[in-house]
Amino acid sequence: MPDQQQVTYLIKVVAFFWLITKIWSYKTWVTDRMYPVIPSLDIFKYVPGLVHELLFGFSVLALSLILFIKARRWLLISLFLSELMSCLLDTVRWQPWEYMYMCVLLGGIVNFHKPKNVLLLMHLFLVSIYLFSGLHKFNRGFLCLAWMNMILIDFLGLSMDVILKYKLFFVGLLIPVVELVLAVLLLISKSKRKISYAFIVIHVIILIVIGPFGLNHNSVVWFWNAAMICILLIIYVKPIDPITKNFCVSNFYWLILWFIMPVFSFFGHWYQYFSFNLYSGKGEQLYICFSEKKEELKPYFEPKTNTICQGKPCVNLQNWALAEIKSAPLPEAENYEKIAVYMKQKYPESLTKIISYNLQNQKIVEW
Repeated sequence: MPDQQQVTYLIKVVAFFWLITKIWSYKTWVTDRMYPVIPSLDIFKYVPGLVHELLFGFSVLALSLILFIKARRWLLISLFLSELMSCLLDTVRWQPWEYMYMCVLLGGIVNFHKPKNVLLLMHLFLVSIYLFSGLHKFNRGFLCLAWMNMILIDFLGLSMDVILKYKLFFVGLLIPVVELVLAVLLLISKSKRKISYAFIVIHVIILIVIGPFGLNHNSVVWFWNAAMICILLIIYVKPIDPITKNFCVSNFYWLILWFIMPVFSFFGHWYQYFSFNLYSGKGEQLYICFSEKKEELKPYFEPKTNTICQGKPCVNLQNWALAEIKSAPLPEAENYEKIAVYMKQKYPESLTKIISYNLQNQKIVEW
């Protein structure tokens, strides 16, 4: 397959799944919702809802055109600028899949007439995604939340007695180990296609676990996992050319973005979603406590009382976001703080307190 044809397939596959994902999570991209709209900068605070809708409409149109006609450079640039502006208007739009698709898009724009560069860059980007996704899972939170609660108990239906008897808790460490080993092999091995098949199996397993016939959880990432399968098939359909020193020097900014900046996420100085910190059990949960249930928020109140809000009506921000806008909140402290300010201003009488809880260190912060 010629390099240009590979890149064409790549762009069209990304456009296809991007379009489906945006339509599926359309409330993420508009303001007609209960979940707070939190702009990246205060200057965007009073941008009318119509602008959000126009940007969403343009993205849908542009992605549709890319699917059915030859992708022109001006169209890719217009789509990238539209997405960038839309994400600046609301931080929750900076989803990991959105970030990945924008990187693919920008890589295609910068190297529009260099398809071989696009393929090499996408290869390195995939290595980065799997590498840091694995590194972030080396923590007790992943073993508790993702491995034990989600997989062993909720999906497989195992009891705590069985988990303790067969010492299954620490078996979960095999997941990040396998992910890391495969990421390194994807970078250095000559059998990259075989390694890509292993990652495809991982994505299939993820779809089985969280998909509609499994836990039916976080539906928006179903499309992302399907997209990753297709991207792996396209990128590794034929051998990848060696990464040369000249290539690294001329594309150093991508290497900084994908391999250097994510390191800072371990110290709280880079966005977690830009470092593919996914299902790691890390980060904080935000709980919004009310004295009474507000009518417009009734669908999003937790069904059971909890100790965090001392038995008062409670909204868990992540569950609220997944239920209403089908996107997870941006897990950054400054974003939680802005949401806390917004909620206090909107519900000054019925809102009692807002609490962030970190499962790893059991630290509680009240806003």
